[in-house]
Amino acid sequence: MEILRTEHLCKVYGTGEARVDALKDVSFTLRKGEFAAVVGESGSGKSTLLNCIGGLDTPTSGKVWLDGQDMFGMKENQRTVFRRRNIGFVFQSFQLVEELNVEQNLIFPMLLDHQKPDKKRVDEILEVLGLEARRKHLPGQLSGGQQQRVAIGRALIMRPMLVLADEPTGFRQQPGCDGPADEGVQALPADDPDDHAQ
Repeated sequence: MEILRTEHLCKVYGTGEARVDALKDVSFTLRKGEFAAVVGESGSGKSTLLNCIGGLDTPTSGKVWLDGQDMFGMKENQRTVFRRRNIGFVFQSFQLVEELNVEQNLIFPMLLDHQKPDKKRVDEILEVLGLEARRKHLPGQLSGGQQQRVAIGRALIMRPMLVLADEPTGFRQQPGCDGPADEGVQALPADDPDDHAQ
């Protein structure tokens, strides 16, 4: 089953001599359960592509369909709700809310969507990511690897059909990094067998 399709995606910044073609005619598809990596040197448009796929940035031209829905055929407020419910983001800089503790950061997307947090789901994610003892800690009280794990948990809390991670291994390449809980993330339980294919 096809989950994502892009067709002739282009993104242009600036004009004239300052023009930068960040994306040029990008077309591809992903099926449910597939993993894909975007590889390239710094400035090659990787983050721009993820932002356009996720509806955080608007392409200059081209189309993005997620689960058959035209992302840019929606009104802005419709796209915001659709994105929140169906796409999980792990940002390069994590983007945690400094005033919220680990558990609050984790459930933040659910609160934005006016959903009651699923305590069992929250506890499972905290346990698998090794953050149970840190659930009341603020981001500033965490190591970089722990902050990354919170960002991963937040991306998964809504059971999205698509997860986009910008430089997901970049942080663990730094000296002294305790790294993300890779095995734990893969072990996150699903309520339905089909969820394993997400």
